[in-house]
Amino acid sequence: MGITAPGLFARNCSVRRLDKASAAAFLDANHRMGRCKCRYCYGLFVDRTTGSREAAVEAGSLVAVASFSAGRTMRDGTRSFEWIRFASLRGLRVIGGMGKLLDAFVADHQPDDVMTYVDAAESDGSAYMELGFTREALIQRNGWSNIKLRKSFTKA
Repeated sequence: MGITAPGLFARNCSVRRLDKASAAAFLDANHRMGRCKCRYCYGLFVDRTTGSREAAVEAGSLVAVASFSAGRTMRDGTRSFEWIRFASLRGLRVIGGMGKLLDAFVADHQPDDVMTYVDAAESDGSAYMELGFTREALIQRNGWSNIKLRKSFTKA
């Protein structure tokens, strides 16, 4: 059985837009690839903790960051965004954090779809698939393998 990082529930956190400098500093400290160029940054901040089963994190602490590209109009007229980075505080698992950050982004920008890439050597993309993303392709270039995933928000 593997070691599980201490957890914090996203329901005990709030989402706020972040300035790029704050997002860059957090990503540099907590994401293996560090900062990225992006248009939109969102942070998850602790409001409270609810007991001994949850990691004790000071109220107001930034515990997760998601960054997104600007919207791109595709040939079919849809507006697509890329989810560029997600990171939680090193050593902390924010249960529901990815979904809460994505929901805030979608509410603000009403994308037709959001796509992302994950390093196939690091992940199978299951965290994104749990959020409703579907695997589109395995892209192999220059010795790297990345899984491309997409979630549509358009009404059929």
